[in-house]
Amino acid sequence: MSKVKSKGEKIQIVAFSTNESDHNPNDLINIYLENNNHIIIKKTLSATAFTTQLQNTAKQTKIMICSVLNLSKEYTGITDVNCYLLYLDLEKEDSKSKFEIIFNYAKENCDMAKKFFVFGMISENKVEKYIKKEDIENYLNESQVNYEYKEINVSDKNSICDSFKAIFNYSMSHPLSGEIKLSDKDDDQSNSCSIF
Repeated sequence: MSKVKSKGEKIQIVAFSTNESDHNPNDLINIYLENNNHIIIKKTLSATAFTTQLQNTAKQTKIMICSVLNLSKEYTGITDVNCYLLYLDLEKEDSKSKFEIIFNYAKENCDMAKKFFVFGMISENKVEKYIKKEDIENYLNESQVNYEYKEINVSDKNSICDSFKAIFNYSMSHPLSGEIKLSDKDDDQSNSCSIF
């Protein structure tokens, strides 16, 4: 007897960051994982795949978050996602220009009909912001992007975990249309964002 899989049991997300050294998407998902039950399927420099039981679900959900680390390459599977994440370091001087570079890359390579969760990362030190909420929202509104913007203090683990829960809940209600293919290319993640 074959097992029938229902839609929504897999979540695939592609993430970007304007500051890979301090706000790497894998580092941020690790905060969620440290505070929630899960089983790691695979972990590389650019991707984390795990299973977890989400709220209001009866089965384990497979979740994969792939970070785009090199904007000069094309990634297979970059459009086969539930949504996109973009982390903006609001306190780094070059964040505005990096944000625009990332978004131009996204316009060329991503499925712009999918939702972007944009997080403005701040520290509790109240350092000067080099990119303001209004700048971000104006840019995204002009680009006619479906997005949600939220500022997060990087030391507030509860807020980070709650944000991931909201993203996963959104993703469950916006399932992938196709199957995600397995890629065992540990050494060259630039060719694929697919893990399952």
